[in-house]
Amino acid sequence: MTIQHDQGVPMVEATITDLQTAICAGTTDVGRIVGAYRRRIEAFDRSGPALNAVVTQNPDAEADAARLDRHFAEHGELAGPLHGVAVLVKDNIETEQMPTSFGSEVFAEYRPHRDATAVARLRAAGAIVLGKTAMPDFATSWWGYSSRSGETRNPYDPSRDPGGSSSGTGASVAASLATVGLGTDCGGSIRLPASFDNLVGVRCTPGMISREGLAQLVFHQDTIGPMARSVEDAARVFDVLVGYDAGDPLTAACVAARAPASYAALLDADALAGARLGLVTSPLGDPGDEGGAVNAVLDEALP
Repeated sequence: MTIQHDQGVPMVEATITDLQTAICAGTTDVGRIVGAYRRRIEAFDRSGPALNAVVTQNPDAEADAARLDRHFAEHGELAGPLHGVAVLVKDNIETEQMPTSFGSEVFAEYRPHRDATAVARLRAAGAIVLGKTAMPDFATSWWGYSSRSGETRNPYDPSRDPGGSSSGTGASVAASLATVGLGTDCGGSIRLPASFDNLVGVRCTPGMISREGLAQLVFHQDTIGPMARSVEDAARVFDVLVGYDAGDPLTAACVAARAPASYAALLDADALAGARLGLVTSPLGDPGDEGGAVNAVLDEALP
C-alpha cells in the first residue's frame, strides 16, 4: 500500500511549508492531513514488515484538527506557526491525551494529568500531536527495543535498527508517518537515530527547552529536541519550543544565552558557500567489517 498524495499534497517528505501552503490555498485541510498520516501509520507501521514505531495514537487528533479547520474558516488565517503540523512525540514526554509509558510495559497505562511544557507549546502553536513513539525502556539504550513494544525497525532497511533511544520518532519521521517529531537526548538519543534515519536532529544546550514533564536521566544533560527531514522544519519547531519555563529551573540558561527571536529567520542557504569541510578518518570503521560499506560511500563523496 502506497499513499503518495492527499488532495494534491505530497505526504511523502511533506514539509511544514508544503502543508501550510496547501491549507492556505484551500487544496487540503488539517482533518485530511491527519487522515492521510493515519493511513500511512496503518499501512507502514502496522503491516509487514511493520516499522513498529508508533505505540499510541491520539484519539482526539481529529477533534483537534476540526478546531483548527474551524479557526481557519472563520478567520482566514493560520492559528499559529505550526498550524496543521502533525507531530509524533517520544513516549517519555508526558501527554494528557494519551498514556506515557517511558518505553516500559509496567507503565503502559500510566496517564499524566497534563501535557509536558514542550507538548503544550506545540499545541498552542497549532500543531496536532498525532501519537507517541516507541523507545527502549526508560531511554537507557541506543537501540530500538522495548519491553512494551518490542523491536522498532529502520524504514530504509527493516532488517536494521533505527537507533535509540528516540528510535520510534526517528523511524516515524523518516517514513513520513508525521511531519516532524520530538525526541530526547542525554547521551546521543537524538543524534544517533537522526544519523541512522537520515534526519535533522537538534540536541540543544540543556536549558534552552523546558524538560518539565520529561522523565530525565541526568538533570544537567537531558534535553528535548525536534527531529525533522529538513533544517528549516527543525528550526521552525525549535523556535516554538525554546524559552524560559518556571517548571524547569535550568531554562534560566535560555535567558542568559540571549536567544534570538527566531532561529529559523537566521537560516542562510549560502552559509557554507566557499567553506572547506574536513573529515576525521580515525573514528571510521574497520574496512574489513561492515564499516567498510560506509567508508566506501564517504570515499565516493569526497573530492
